Amino acid sequence: MKTYFAIISLIVLSLTSCGKEDSSSIVGEWRLTKLTYWGIEEGSEEWSFFEDDYSNYGVTYTFLANGTLKIDAGNNPDWVNNTANYEFGYFPLGGSTDPEALLVKIDGSKWTYSYDGTTMILGKSYVDGADYHFDRK
Repeated sequence: MKTYFAIISLIVLSLTSCGKEDSSSIVGEWRLTKLTYWGIEEGSEEWSFFEDDYSNYGVTYTFLANGTLKIDAGNNPDWVNNTANYEFGYFPLGGSTDPEALLVKIDGSKWTYSYDGTTMILGKSYVDGADYHFDRK
């Protein structure tokens, strides 16, 4: 009976911790490697998937534990250094009655979040924007 109880306890514990992220998983310095997005190429009427390499620009996002995000534009002439506030957690993706998703809110703007142990993706593709791919620096 004790073995049965222990097995059930382990199963319940593993299920309740699945997919849970805490803010420490985003804290740190991240190097922007690429942007991916869908669009229509000039002179075409077909939708295409685009992947822009940003690995040589040196753009970094530094998420501090106090909720501050520091963006270093590196040597990208189209970007500027910036500081923003962020929140990391489960929020409704759309309106307040929508189901919650794991998001990063940067100055109130919602970004989808995924991390596979190597690459973090902050996404706006759910509203036809780009997904930003980062590697931990």
